[in-house]
Amino acid sequence: MNLSLFQMLADGPLPNWVTTSFPIIQIVLVAIIALCAIALIVLVFCQESNSNGLGSLGGAENSFYSLNKGNSREGRLKKWTYILAGIIFVLTVLYFISFAIYHG
Repeated sequence: MNLSLFQMLADGPLPNWVTTSFPIIQIVLVAIIALCAIALIVLVFCQESNSNGLGSLGGAENSFYSLNKGNSREGRLKKWTYILAGIIFVLTVLYFISFAIYHG
């Protein structure tokens, strides 16, 4: 009696398009998640550490570089890290929703 969520809600067999397309959708989602995870790992390795070290003792917190940090290479890497993490989160939620509907 292993019924999926869709079968419990519909009280009948799954439509043909679900049984043919959902395994493909799940494979594509896992492949995209894996590619995004690899890209995220590479981005994290490309970033420098956030430790200020002795630079914070000099009071250079209002320098030109610190005010325009978002336009620098580090700022772009940080922005793309957040974007890829968000994409991985959304695709993982979609994968588990598709798995709840069909796990065939």
